[in-house]
Amino acid sequence: MRIGLVHFRSGEKDGVSLEMEKWETVLRRCGHDVKYVCGSLGGKAGYEIPEMNYDYRTNTELHEQCFSKLKVPESELARRIEEYSNSIEMRLRRNLEEWRPELLIVNNIWSLGHNLAAATAIERFAGESRIRTLGVHHDFYWERERFSHPTCNLVARLLHDNCPPLRGDIEHVTINSLAQSELQKRKRLSSRVIPNVFYFDQEPWERDAFNVDLRSRLNIGETDIVFLQATRIVERKAIEMAIDFVSHFAKNHLDDIRGKTLYNGRAVDDQSRAIICLAGSPEQESMDYSSRIHQYALARDVRLVDAYEIVNAVRSQVPEKRYCLWDAYTLADFFTYTSVIEGWGNQFVEAIFARLPVIVFEYPVFKSDIAPLGFWTFSLGDQFSEHNGLLHVPRDRVEREASRFSREVVRGDFVKQKLNENFEIGSGRLSLKALERHLLELLKY
Repeated sequence: MRIGLVHFRSGEKDGVSLEMEKWETVLRRCGHDVKYVCGSLGGKAGYEIPEMNYDYRTNTELHEQCFSKLKVPESELARRIEEYSNSIEMRLRRNLEEWRPELLIVNNIWSLGHNLAAATAIERFAGESRIRTLGVHHDFYWERERFSHPTCNLVARLLHDNCPPLRGDIEHVTINSLAQSELQKRKRLSSRVIPNVFYFDQEPWERDAFNVDLRSRLNIGETDIVFLQATRIVERKAIEMAIDFVSHFAKNHLDDIRGKTLYNGRAVDDQSRAIICLAGSPEQESMDYSSRIHQYALARDVRLVDAYEIVNAVRSQVPEKRYCLWDAYTLADFFTYTSVIEGWGNQFVEAIFARLPVIVFEYPVFKSDIAPLGFWTFSLGDQFSEHNGLLHVPRDRVEREASRFSREVVRGDFVKQKLNENFEIGSGRLSLKALERHLLELLKY
């Protein structure tokens, strides 16, 4: 089958692009001819539609009119969106005329509302071409503050009609059961849940000749205890919760395990410090948050290490040595995942693959879709309060888990067994093999 993967971009490191690559891998393994149909290809094979690019100038201008401030009459906005949509549709027809895809898998364009002209154009093209079409929805516009307040009735109507389209012949996939329920409630559209997955069949990430110096590059001692925070530094990741946990552990329980050995064989001695390593970078709009959590960590006597300054998507030596994200996992003893909002939980699954104990805040999708799979974790619960712009778990919950944490992490055989069980759950339910089962079932129809 000739299958087109449609998105604003491909070959980049945003979550949707990374998931598309996994779908591509599985679909090719199953013998399908897969190409990308995107605004920018990023080195991928396929058809580039520049007007669909995430940062295409025309869309940027219209996006401001649609979601920030309307500066033209609504009729003029409608004319400009229609003109832009027609240009995208014409480009789709011209580029895909010879290849003639049999299935289009549209990622997020029909759910987020970022480019309303592209959403309209793809809906019309698919309908008129009678191509089987599947919408894969990673994020919905009603989940984002930015898209929840359209500037006029036209924008509200386009969101309702095309995000996603209400036609009965379009199939839908959501990545969690909460989104599935909300789509049914809001649009009366049924969907199949296919969660994000990970490459559980790859070689484990280990210390090697390239990354063996990573601790020293970051001024982290060999007996220091490292809690890895691999997410981007944005407010919804609630990194301050991780700071609270590590601070409480260091002040009240670290002395209890000095002279002992962690589950992974790391000795804890009088020089050992509890450190949080930040492997994900702050986004431009989150620089204030980054500054605030650094100040907060300082006040709580927790050392934050900004590893993202030497961690890239891939390893490199020029112009300066840079490590990849997977190298950061090799220096970690534990993993903190304290997000309050996630569509799934990709970094959580990465930590399961890396066989790291996870300290997790139970955000809604974790509770509904991930926790029921049976993973062993240290849980900070699902309740928080806000104080001075930062989010905090109740102190008694932090104390309870920090106390349990200090008792269990020195039980080597017990922890290794639990981590192996976590890995088996992930491999069975959240791997490319699991994705293949989902897609084989999906493509039967």
